[in-house]
Amino acid sequence: MLAAAVLPCLLPMSACSPRRPLVLSGHPWPGYESMFLARTLGYMPEGLRLHEAPTVQASIDAVKQGTADGAMLTLDEILMLRDQGTPLQVVLVFDVSKGADVLLARPTLQRLTDLKGRRIGAEDSALGSLMLSMVLEKAGLQAQDVHVQRILLEEQEAAWSRGDIDALVTYEPVATRLKKNGARQLLSTREMPDTIFDVLAVHPAALESHGHILRTAIAGYFKALGYLRQNPWDAAYQTAPRLNVTAEEMIGSLRGLELPDLIGNQRYLSAQDGDLQRVTNKLSSIMLQAGIIRQPVDARMLYSSAYLPTTEA
Repeated sequence: MLAAAVLPCLLPMSACSPRRPLVLSGHPWPGYESMFLARTLGYMPEGLRLHEAPTVQASIDAVKQGTADGAMLTLDEILMLRDQGTPLQVVLVFDVSKGADVLLARPTLQRLTDLKGRRIGAEDSALGSLMLSMVLEKAGLQAQDVHVQRILLEEQEAAWSRGDIDALVTYEPVATRLKKNGARQLLSTREMPDTIFDVLAVHPAALESHGHILRTAIAGYFKALGYLRQNPWDAAYQTAPRLNVTAEEMIGSLRGLELPDLIGNQRYLSAQDGDLQRVTNKLSSIMLQAGIIRQPVDARMLYSSAYLPTTEA
């Protein structure tokens, strides 16, 4: 009897150990918070682990190194990763930036043309480079007309306080805090619609092995999104600490985002002329011209609506 009991554990360790969870990484950003709120409210499956990355680069590194199966990133970052050989597939659209990504400037700078010869800070990321290229295009300037300084998001407020930069490409929650300290907003994604999308993208191998867990997780996300809409202040008080902002600032930052519901996601992710196909072609052209990617994006197998719930939670 003892031998019979021991025998199964002579199998490979993976057969005797519980399957490892599906790991999704996300850094602090208002549009991602309904995913973490779903965990708080108990809407997430046991087989899911949300990795709280401190920065966007930490999430990128996690998927590149294989310590995370997927990540919450902007669409342009997904295109960059695919261009570099990390084959992620978009399965959920969290938000569309309608003012949450901004260009801030010193109060003395009144117009975009005033940026000529100035020091502009931006993250050394696909998003930072994309926003910077669009800002310069709107201003009618070339890259050589300004002095670009690459600054990590977590160092931007200190750089601003020291006077190291005259303008800054940034996003929430840093944008709200700097505007409270006198920064002037010269441009936002409200003037550049349908460009910055935050999405959930997952490695194809994880989709195959953990697809059922992902479906349950996405259903939980939509349930939490419904909770946010019905109980905005309670949701804000629960999510604000992760962003190091007040509940009022959390509510304010969400006003700069469109949060697509299930129907919106179905529209974006549709295999038949989905809205993201058009957006991808636009982004691909901008990113190629800016040198962020090396070749045009092949949108085939880039999106999937297969993991969306069939009905709203």
